Parts: sequence; C-alpha cells; structure tokens
Amino acid sequence: LFYHNAWLSDDSFITFRVVDNFLNGYGLRWNPIERVQVFTHPLWMFLLIPVQALVRNISWTAYLVSFVCGILLIVSWYAHFRKSGNTASTGAFFFAILFCSKTYFDYTTSGLENPLSFVLLLCAAIRILGFLEVEKNRDENFRRNSVMIGFLIACLLLTRLDLILSFIFPLVYSFSRVSRENRIQIFKYSMIGMFPWFLYLCFSTVYYGSPLPNTFYAKTNVLSPLAERVAAGWNYLRVSLSWDPAASAVFASHLLWIAIEGCRTLFSKRSRILNDYERILLFGGGVSLLPVPLYLLWIGGDFMAGRFLGACLIVSLFVQAKIFSSWSKRNPPGAKRAAFLIYSIAAVCFLISKTSPFRNAFYRSEVRVENGVVDESASYRDDCSLKSLLRGHSPESHPWAKYAVSISKTGTRIRKDRNGADRRGDGSDQSPNKHLSNGTSSDSVQRVQITTNVGLAGYYGGPGIHWIDLLGITDPFLARLPGKGFPGHYMRLLPEGYKEFIEETSSSLSDPELDRFYYEVRSLSEEDIWTGERWRSIFDFSFRGRGNFKTRFPENFRYPFVLKAYRNSLYGIPFAGVGDEEMKRRLESEYFGKIR
Repeated sequence: LFYHNAWLSDDSFITFRVVDNFLNGYGLRWNPIERVQVFTHPLWMFLLIPVQALVRNISWTAYLVSFVCGILLIVSWYAHFRKSGNTASTGAFFFAILFCSKTYFDYTTSGLENPLSFVLLLCAAIRILGFLEVEKNRDENFRRNSVMIGFLIACLLLTRLDLILSFIFPLVYSFSRVSRENRIQIFKYSMIGMFPWFLYLCFSTVYYGSPLPNTFYAKTNVLSPLAERVAAGWNYLRVSLSWDPAASAVFASHLLWIAIEGCRTLFSKRSRILNDYERILLFGGGVSLLPVPLYLLWIGGDFMAGRFLGACLIVSLFVQAKIFSSWSKRNPPGAKRAAFLIYSIAAVCFLISKTSPFRNAFYRSEVRVENGVVDESASYRDDCSLKSLLRGHSPESHPWAKYAVSISKTGTRIRKDRNGADRRGDGSDQSPNKHLSNGTSSDSVQRVQITTNVGLAGYYGGPGIHWIDLLGITDPFLARLPGKGFPGHYMRLLPEGYKEFIEETSSSLSDPELDRFYYEVRSLSEEDIWTGERWRSIFDFSFRGRGNFKTRFPENFRYPFVLKAYRNSLYGIPFAGVGDEEMKRRLESEYFGKIR
C-alpha cells in the first residue's frame, strides 16, 4: 500500500529547497539572499536534513523518513494496547480502519509533516491519558509525565502550530483533575519539557525577525470577509469527508456514540452503556476535536483535500479504540459481534470503495477539483510518486521542474547586496541534486523570476534563481500585502519596481510609503542580525502591528502594481477578454476598495 500510494506534493519541495540550501552552505533560507521562514514544520525539516546529507536524493529521503514514521505509529499503537492491559487485537483492528482511509494514506507520505504529526499526536494522547489515572500522578511518575507531556507538546508545536488545537481541552481537563498543590509542579515541569519550542522561538525571532513563519502572514493578510471564509471552510470539510468515506464513518461513529450516551443520560433511567472512565474518553475526545473544524471554518479551509483532518482521524480512532477495548472486557459476547460487524464493513470498504488506497494498486485515480479543493495526490502521482520514481520517472520530469531548469541558464546578473557584500554563500556548489549542475556559478549569478508555483520550480531551478512568489508564501514583503483568491492561494498585486529593485536596476519602489515599508521588511530578512534598526523593526512588527498592511496604511490606500504579472498568472484567466484599463479598475476595487 505504501508503494502504490506514496507521493510528494509541490508544497513539500518548498521545504526541500531550504534543506538543499542549508546543506550547500546558504543557511536555512529559501531565496539565498533572504532569511525567511517559509516552512511551518521546523521539526520535520530538521529530520530531513541529516537523512538527506546521507542519502543525497530528496525524494528517497522524504519517502524513507515518512515510512519510518509510519512504522513508529504502528508500533506505538500496538505497544500501548498490549502494555496497558487492553486487548491488543482490539487496538489492532481499529488501526486497520486507517488502511481504508484516503486521508491517512494520502498524507502518510506527501513530503509534508503529517506522518510525523500522526506519531506525535498518538504519543501525546497516550501520555495525557496517564493524567486521568490519579494514582500515577505522584512523585517521580508525576514529574516525568509532566516533563514528557511538555516535551511532546513542544514537538507538536514544532511540527505544526495548529496541532495543539486537539489538546487544548485534554490539557485543561487534566490540569483541573490534579490537586491544587501539584498544579504549580505540573506547570514548572511541563515548561521544562517545552524548552525546545521556546528555544526555537528565540532562534526564529533572532534569525528570521519573527517568531511566526512567513506562511502565517501570507494566509492571514487576506481580504476575504468572515462569511466568505466560513463558506470556503465548510466546502473544505464537506469535500474532504465526501472523498473519504472511511474517515467520515469514523467521525460519524464518534458522534453516534456521543448522541446515544447523551440521550441515555438525559432521557433514560436504564443503566448507561459506558462507565465513567469511558464516558470521559468519549466526551473529552469529542470536545478535543471541535476546535479543528472551527479553526478551518475561520481560516477558510485549504486546497489540499483531507490534509487538516488526518490529525482528527488519529485522535478520534484512538479514543474509540480505547473505549471499545475497555467496554469489551465487561461484555465479551457483544464485543465479538460488534468487532465482526466493524471488520466486515472495513473489509468491504477496503476492497470496493472507489477512494480506498487498495484500488490505487489497480486503477488510476482521477484528478478531482471541487470548489477550490483538490485531490493533490492524484494530481502529482504521474511525476512525483514512489511508483514513478522506481520506473525512472523522477519529479524533475514535472512540467514546473522542467520550466525552472530551462530558465536557469538565463536571467539577470546580481553580484552584490546593498551594502556591497557578496549576496550569496561561500561559493560552494556541492548539491547532490542534478538541478545545480547547470554550469553556472551560483554565488555570482542571481536570476529573478515571477511565479505562483514555487515548490518544484524553486527546488529544481536551484539557488541561482530568485523567485518572486505572488502568493507570498516564500516572499517576506508580498506576504504582508493584501491577498485575495482561492483557499490557501491568495494572490498579491506585484508593486511596480519590486522586481527591478531585486534585479538592482532600480533603487526604490514607485510608491514612497510602500518603499519605506519594504525597507523595514528587508531589514528583517537581509540586514545584519544584531543592528539596532533591525531590532526596532522586529519590535514594531511583532508588538505594534506595523508589519500588517491593514493596520499600517490608511483605508483605501493603494499602490501602483504590475498588471501584466497578474494577467500572466492563473488568476488572470477570468480577465482574458477584458482590457487593461477595465482589469486594473476591477483589481483596484477588489484589493483597495472603491475609489472615493
């Protein structure tokens, strides 16, 4: 199943480029002249770096690390049920339900952080359950559990900040169950465990000029009203669940358990099905999952179907497995009948469902797009899958990668930065990847290109190309300008003079106020780390809101932009038959409001 379903997403190559640049002496950077945190998963990136240093092939590196994480998930799951006195076979067959899930198998690889997050979520859930057993919350076990929970929470935050959403309620509830005199101890020891996260926040603030990743600014500085974002978030949830019946069944089962037990409590005098411990797991697990869909509704969802539901799937399935395992000890005959029914449904779903990972061994998945939500795994399986790699078809054959390689031999020469120093690394050119063997000296040549597809193009174009990302994901300046577009893809209007400034054919942007804003952003990403001016900008941006376009500039502020850059992108297709003046008027109205 891993062989037939493993693939790499375009977004994963954004991180891969940082890994490659780091191993070749350019630092943790995407465009080598800028310090920008373009990744949301530092822990995942730090796992890739040493493996890539040994393997020297980023595709094999990503598959290897993902596979190891998948094995660790299986081992941790089975070991917990066996060690805790629960029925190991019960835990095993609940885990088998994951093999029917498109969401799980799509993101057990993909090159993104999901396989690591699955392992960490399970380990954190196991540890937090220990706090529900009062007798373990004493002395050495108490302190060790506090440190370990803090450490696992730190790892989750370093893997992806929003993973903490699933543990807000369990942490608060566990904290409330502990005696008052022990709460200070919990806080103290958990803070010790969270030290790696605090350390990285300090590093990120010093090195990148912000404790938050650039993607945060790119996806929050948007013009979409709340109602529009909620509608997009609802579409994301609806489409993701409709494309994965197995995940939908798991969540529906959890809700059904809650409904049945709640109704029996409120309206029936008969004895309850679950004991107190099982009820805590049931209702606590349900409340734990609630922040995730609410968060997705608030941000407007995403474009990668199922990506943000994988964590919920792991947590919900684990909770239900624990409940069923505990209940089966009191009702063995009923448990056997229920297990047979679940096994039968899972087997049918695994064998005949159109979305089952099993079918990828025999059938080609169709590329589906609905309301801006895309089946990403099907989109990239031809060029960026393990199966195609073993057949000699690497990601370098993808059209976006070919495009980047083709333009890597032409462009604009840039030798020095604004202070007259060499803008590149130490001149070493030791990348194991073929995209660097283009006969150019990457420490003396910089090519500037505009794009909205930065993953494969950025990686295979090599460090010799400076990419201007109109979506702002990898661009520290454009990320802070207003964006508008599809879920997860918010297009920026390219300011006049921005490309020319990077090419060093212009000394400023055409708008003086915007030019000053750009100067301060550059001080974060390009100036010497310890200058006083840079730290003033860090303080202003982080604590005074000066780094946000909406709060910095007056209402209806507008700047001159490059119309051609928008027209040449995917977002310019709706304007194919529209003249320049009319297109400019519409864009100004959308991005800056109606002209007074």
